[in-house]
Amino acid sequence: MIADTHRLRLLKEALDKLHKGYGPKYLESDPLLFAHDYTTPEDQELVGFLAAVFAYGHVPQILRNLRIILAPLSGSVAQAVRKGTPSRWKRAYKGYAYRFQRQEDLILLLWLLRRVLADSGSLQASFLRFYLPCRHEPLPIRRALTEWVGYLRETLRSGPGWSALENPRGIYHLLPDPASGSPCKRWNLYLRWMVRGPDGLDLGLWKSISTHHLILPLDTHTARICGYLRLTSRTAPSWAMAEEITRTLRNLDPEDPIRYDFSIARLGILARCTRKMDRNHCISCELSRICHAGPVSRQRGPMVS
Repeated sequence: MIADTHRLRLLKEALDKLHKGYGPKYLESDPLLFAHDYTTPEDQELVGFLAAVFAYGHVPQILRNLRIILAPLSGSVAQAVRKGTPSRWKRAYKGYAYRFQRQEDLILLLWLLRRVLADSGSLQASFLRFYLPCRHEPLPIRRALTEWVGYLRETLRSGPGWSALENPRGIYHLLPDPASGSPCKRWNLYLRWMVRGPDGLDLGLWKSISTHHLILPLDTHTARICGYLRLTSRTAPSWAMAEEITRTLRNLDPEDPIRYDFSIARLGILARCTRKMDRNHCISCELSRICHAGPVSRQRGPMVS
């Protein structure tokens, strides 16, 4: 018990220091940047949704793709989505492509957002239909997300061009199902943006969801670095790994466990922590005292177990 208490104290000290070092001035390295360009909650949650579902690939690619998507939706994005039509979007996004997605996938996604707004009034109201009934369960986020994604995918099947779609892989990639065991980084990222804050980073728009329930948005950077910190015994990113890491973080901050996500991810995104260890980076890293992978740790021996 003493060893566990000592370990958690060192972990909290290091992560708190890291958290303080990576604030809003680092937003330019994150797709969340685009949501901060808007002032109304309905625009912010829609821009956040688009930014989150397309948040895969290298950061410069992600940011460039989002600029292309948002350009034809200038002004109020919510109004542009509500009043937009597939024919108008076909003209606006002629030749559009981003990795797994093509023009037809983007048009379906925008149509889906229009339907959700028509059905529920907002993305928040739509998600709460699935979250509120299970909010008192031990792990409500996975169930709520699974049911919400089921609703989104089912709604898509009545969308324009669905019957002619040769392969739904592109659009389904944007709407991953937590029931598959995937870490669903982009869904958990979107919920972090909407629920936490406002703190200059996350927006704090969805007040009815507890920050205690949020799950770490697990990507290759956070999975690797959390492995270095021995926050997980698993080796492959999965929903189970994300839950395991989040449980440990709740010991550090029960009410807001994933506040550390942005800062941990910066270490990887900004190449301060890479698979190829850099002694200079390791020595100056805020996590050097508790990291089990870097040269500082190997010289001194493990500080935490």
